[in-house]
Amino acid sequence: MTTAMKTHNEIHWADWSPDTFERARREDKLVLVDSGATWCHWCHVMDHVTYEDANVVDLVRCRFVSVRIDRDRNSELDAYLQRSVPVVRSQGGGWPLTVVMTGDGHVLYKATFLPPRADARYGATAGLIEVLTSLEEYWRRNRAAIAAAGEDIRRSLAGTLSQAYSRPAPATADQVGLVLAGIYAEYDETHGGFGREPKFFNTPALELLLERGWQGDPRSLDIVVHSLESMARGGVYDQLAGGFHRYSVDARWHVPHFEKMAYDNAALLGLYANAWSLTGRPLFRSVALHTLDWVRAVLLGNDRRGFYASQDADLGPGDDGDYFTWTAAKFRDALGGQDEQLMASWYDVDDAGDMLARPGRNVLHTPKTLAQQARMMQIGEEELKRRVEAGRRRLLQARLERPAPAVDRTVFADLNGMLIDACLTAWQRLGRNDARDDALAALDALLNDLRDGRGVFAHYRDECGLRRVGALADQAWMLRALLHATAATSEDRYLEAARKLADYVLAELTESDGAFRNLPAGATGPAAVPPLRAWEDSPVRSAASVAAQGLIDLAHLTGQTRYGQAGRRALDSLTGAVSRQWGAFLAGWAQAVEQALRGPRTVTVIGTPADPIARDLSDHARRTYVPGGYVIAIDPARNDHLALLAHLGYQANNRPLAYVCRSGACLAPAHSADELRQRLDELKRAGAD
Repeated sequence: MTTAMKTHNEIHWADWSPDTFERARREDKLVLVDSGATWCHWCHVMDHVTYEDANVVDLVRCRFVSVRIDRDRNSELDAYLQRSVPVVRSQGGGWPLTVVMTGDGHVLYKATFLPPRADARYGATAGLIEVLTSLEEYWRRNRAAIAAAGEDIRRSLAGTLSQAYSRPAPATADQVGLVLAGIYAEYDETHGGFGREPKFFNTPALELLLERGWQGDPRSLDIVVHSLESMARGGVYDQLAGGFHRYSVDARWHVPHFEKMAYDNAALLGLYANAWSLTGRPLFRSVALHTLDWVRAVLLGNDRRGFYASQDADLGPGDDGDYFTWTAAKFRDALGGQDEQLMASWYDVDDAGDMLARPGRNVLHTPKTLAQQARMMQIGEEELKRRVEAGRRRLLQARLERPAPAVDRTVFADLNGMLIDACLTAWQRLGRNDARDDALAALDALLNDLRDGRGVFAHYRDECGLRRVGALADQAWMLRALLHATAATSEDRYLEAARKLADYVLAELTESDGAFRNLPAGATGPAAVPPLRAWEDSPVRSAASVAAQGLIDLAHLTGQTRYGQAGRRALDSLTGAVSRQWGAFLAGWAQAVEQALRGPRTVTVIGTPADPIARDLSDHARRTYVPGGYVIAIDPARNDHLALLAHLGYQANNRPLAYVCRSGACLAPAHSADELRQRLDELKRAGAD
């Protein structure tokens, strides 16, 4: 639990632990659980409005045992509570999550934000005081019925889970088609993206569609292009500094919730970089570059020992994105009399503003394309681009002089795996060597700082040492990062670390039917968090799909087929539950299934970096988007590259060459960048078959 989440109220929050639930049973009290995060706007509001209310404080301290959870540090526990089915009622999930439980661990009630009392300003017909008072009275009158209902819910959930995994069979392309049909059905043809407001990015679905676009499916590529352009022009994208806010409150991607998350920006950095490679659209390159710049400036410490977790939306309870938004007067002042009308038109700034709760504050967005704006203003596109960029820099400099929202400087293994992978993708597609250097520096630090003696990653480290060692999400995303680093450097030490992780996943996180669980088994009791089999993407790819694909890739890089067999078996374990209604939520699973069905795609360049032909081959291969593919550059003069050369089965040649392979079958070697371009075109045509 972070210091920021412990302060600002008088409630004595306890940690989630067996002792806490034992205390609740001993004192004959219910347990009030608050799960939130340092970046969460409404968590801050509830802290200030509700948990500092004197009547709430008296009620909770006298009649309840109160528990506070930092959902970023205890993500599996938060996921368990979000999925839980309460005995009485539920108002959905999200943050802050407000849960009332019995001392035996039964979930009685679940809600999100609650003011102290009924309050029309928040659309609340009941407040926390009324809810807690009513629940306590109900519990004291109906203990036996509540306990019986809680056990029935547990058995029902266990039965549903068992049924979902009871019909494993080989995953098929038809099932991938079901997922795609669900994605197409959710597509917003007007604004791009999927579903209605509030609108989240759903990058796994867009990644799957981008792969389909690479294979020659125009419908899928059109959806990706439309969605990425709409997101990039909206206020959900930080038009000045780069990087994306967590989601849009409207369907148009206009007004966001302003927190910025490592996981969103990792996924979107890689997606925009790959989309730039495939489509050549300058907007996608610009967004990727600026997002990378924001990641390096805000989420990476000067010591490069890992990436941070998030940036808050606000400076305090009365704030709502003020750091990121502008009044028309402040906007004009920042420009200093230069191109005020042009910039106001470009970013759609006026005196009325965009935010209902904050009249007069503008969320910068670009409703017109560069070409449309240039035609409207009757100037050339290059001149407009130059003047807009100059104005953007002036506005950014003015914003940097404001007090900035806090950054959560915790280094989490799973988030770092995502950002290391994304930065290596940005290095490849955009030619940014600084992104590669940062990624490898962070990876080396985590290998030293966040592993136990078995080579297994903890979720994070604090003053007490390693915390929450062994969760699937941390192992899966770090496995992905290690495999990408292996391809980027050809150094066997990264491959050896990946093998250790894979062996742990197979030994400790794999069920008898091949499915992955999110935690090691073993803990029991009311405070125990039961392991879950979670395949759905929310909001990034599920750890299970990342682990399965990582194992399949590892089998190719090591020649050890047991890893690939385990990855495919895990994918097959879900086939009994796949249906069209899951749609976009199983896009990560569908990506991994496609990888398993088609086999790995690799480009292996063999030659010394000093040779210009070898450099040209490597550079061209890295710039080219190949879905799920690795580009491996091996220097036969380096001893630490020889193990990977042997695993892949290639031999050094007296001149540089590149092998383009799919499922172990290779095209004719390429000896120049032009020949490599031809081979990659052949690979793409084969992917469309």
